[in-house]
Parts: sequence; structure tokens; C-alpha cells
Amino acid sequence: MVTKKKESTLEEKIIDLLKSNNTLKLKELLADQYPQDISEAIKSFNDEKKTTCFNVLDLELASKVLAELSSDVQMNLIKTLEPKNAALIISEMDVDDATDLILRLPEDKRTALLKELPDPIHQAHVQELIHHPPESAGGIMSTDFLRLRSDMTVHMAFNYVRRQAAEFKTQIFYLYVVDNNNKLVGVITLRNLLSAPLNDLIATHMSADIITCKVTDDQETVAKQISKYDLIAIPVINEENVLKGIVTVDDVVDILNKETTEDIYQGSGITDVVRSDELISGKVTYATTARLPWLLVTLVGEAIAAFIISSFDKTIISAPIAISFMPLLSGLSGNVGGQTATIIVRGLVTGDIELKHTFKYVFHELKIGIVLGSVCALITGLIAWLQHDTPTLGLVVAFALACSMTVAVLLGTVFPILLQYLKKDPATASSPVITTLLDILTFTFYLIIVSILIKYLK
Repeated sequence: MVTKKKESTLEEKIIDLLKSNNTLKLKELLADQYPQDISEAIKSFNDEKKTTCFNVLDLELASKVLAELSSDVQMNLIKTLEPKNAALIISEMDVDDATDLILRLPEDKRTALLKELPDPIHQAHVQELIHHPPESAGGIMSTDFLRLRSDMTVHMAFNYVRRQAAEFKTQIFYLYVVDNNNKLVGVITLRNLLSAPLNDLIATHMSADIITCKVTDDQETVAKQISKYDLIAIPVINEENVLKGIVTVDDVVDILNKETTEDIYQGSGITDVVRSDELISGKVTYATTARLPWLLVTLVGEAIAAFIISSFDKTIISAPIAISFMPLLSGLSGNVGGQTATIIVRGLVTGDIELKHTFKYVFHELKIGIVLGSVCALITGLIAWLQHDTPTLGLVVAFALACSMTVAVLLGTVFPILLQYLKKDPATASSPVITTLLDILTFTFYLIIVSILIKYLK
């Protein structure tokens, strides 16, 4: 029986060529690959192998592969290149990607690299984007787009678009129409341009109803606008309505991925995650710095809870059976509080929850908390009663659990909304803060009840 030989993966093919030191074959192999596949294949290589693969790529492919790699790999590769060679590769990148990369460089290397960029227009666009906050519309916008003058004829515009399209690096989404002062006055699609009579003016066929964003708008706001209106791209203007750039739908995918990742991390008490890839594979000091702060806050909070428990030592000694239910109370309360916080944070991020209707959402979640608390309290109370044949124990556990779960839902609702009111990210440390507060409140409340009713629990 003849068995079919398994085809080698791209990574295996690259490794074989590196072992045989056949750079010519390596160059031919990589030239036929997608940049995403190349970056995926080499990401686990050591620095020497990555550099060897990167050096055999032509300028255009090298720029695309560089854009797909993680930030720490980008920095390592750039450090191996002379400023002039690095500038040639970066000049082939989209302006927004090139700006992101350059901003990560130390100030002296950033200045040197900017001076080496061969295209003065590309250089000017990068320098403009550098001055905008990285997470603003101005910081993520692309300056690669086509604009038309409103007083052009369709024939002139058609010829202009044909000439520019040959040199254009990115897709043409819309054609933006400006006046003599570069102020945005309209937009026209390629379809409308092609179907319009040649002698008509562009102003006759453009749409003046334009959805725009300001250069100062937060990237999340921009992403929501594109998603809400089903746009492929959105123009970015300044305070004088001058067209500065565009944000495209592929940028939105990156933004939403980044924001979702940040919310997940912050909800777990991981702070200041600027580069999530380095949190996984970067320096230990970076990951430690990101994860330690809220762990210390949690440590302090739980130390307070431990102090509260120790202050009821006589109660604990007298009613050990009642104390055995404390982990259950803590676990269920923390779980329902975390659930609620996740729902509220998600609603705030997507815009489904509006601050002006705060009391409506609080009341709604309160009703849910009472129902959930009652169901869990009934089950737990019956278990405590039947297990230890003590009706009073069942009532105490049930009452304490119903109260603690209701409070947990309230905290999970109010805490993220409060952060939003204070202009803070509602995801920031919601889980650790809520869990710690609940432990303190739940243990205190439960132990007080047990102390009062201790003679009925023995």
C-alpha cells in the first residue's frame, strides 16, 4: 500500500532552506506567499532566522510582512537595518501603519528615520499623523485617498482618477469632493462618476449629505459611526471642515479587536496594556507591571476581609457548620456580580446603555438580582437545612445569600456606570474591585447574622 506523503508546511520549507543556506530558493519561495502567511510562519523563529527571511524580501513584500508582525518583532528587525534601508521599507507601508511603527522608536532613531524617508509627501503625511494622539481619528487615519474639485467636469475627473489609480497603493472606496480651500463639500461614488454625462460638473452629481468625524474624535467613536451607518470609509476633517484623511473599514476591525482585547484585560485587572502581544511573549517586567497593580489592591481588600473574619473568632469556633457556607456565599455573589458587570460594560461600549437612563438600568438589574438571589437562596437554604437538619441554618444561609447576590448585582451595575460618568473606561478593574468589595460586605453581613442567631445554630 502506497501512503501519500504529507505536504510540508511553509514553516518547514523555510527551515529546510535556512539549514541548507539556500537564500536564492528562499527568496523565490517567499516571493509567492501572502505576507500574512510569511509573518505567521516566521513568528516562532529566533531573531537570526527572522532577519535572514526578512532580508531576502523585496521592498513591497517586506513592508507588508513588517505590518503583519508584532510590535516587538518589528522593533528587532528595524534595529538590524541601516536607517536608509529601514526608511525605504517603511516608505512602502501605508501611512497609518508607518506612523504606528515610527512612534514606537526612540526619539533619536525616529528623527533619523523620518529624515531618510525618500518620498517628501509620504514623509509629510507621517509627520502630520505623529502629532495626533495614537487612538484618535487623526492618529489612525490614512492619507491615501482621492479627492476631486467640485468645479471639475466629469470628463476631467474621470481622466484624473485613471491617472491616479495606476499609482495608488490602496483601494479606492469613495471620491471626496472639496472646494478651492480643500474643505469637504461632498462625496461621489465611482459608479455615479462612470454613469454621469462627461460635460456635467462634479458638483451636480455629488452627495452633500456626508457623515464625517473630527481628527480629535476617539477611535471607538469612529468605529461606532462606520458600523452604525454601514460605511466602507469615513472622511476625517478638522475644525475648519478641511479634509485631512479617511478611516477605512479594515481599520475598524483592528480598532474593535484592540478595544475588545483591552476591555477583557482591564476587566480582569490587567492595566495599561498598550501592546497585548508583549503581554504574552514579551518581557517579564512588562507583563508583571501590567498585572501587579490590581492584584495588590485585591490583596489589600482580601486582607481586610481576613481581618473581619478573624474578629469573629468566637462565632467561628461556636458555629463551624455555618462558617462552612462562606465560600459558597462568596463564590455565587462574585459570579453574579461579574456577570452583571460584563453585561453593563458591554452595553456601555456598544452604546446600548445610555447614561441618561441610568436609573432604568439599575432598577432592571435590581429586579433580576432579586430573582436570581431568591432562586439560589431557596436551593442553598434547603441544602443547608436537609444536610445539617437545622431549619434556622437554612434560613440564615438563604437570607444572607439572597441579600449578597442582590447587592452584587447592584455593584456590578453601578460601578461601571459610575466609571463612565467619571470619563473612565468602565472595564477598568471591574471584576477584581467588585469581587473584593463583595467578599468584605458578604462576610461582614453573614457573620453578624450568625453571631446574633448563634444559639439557634448549635
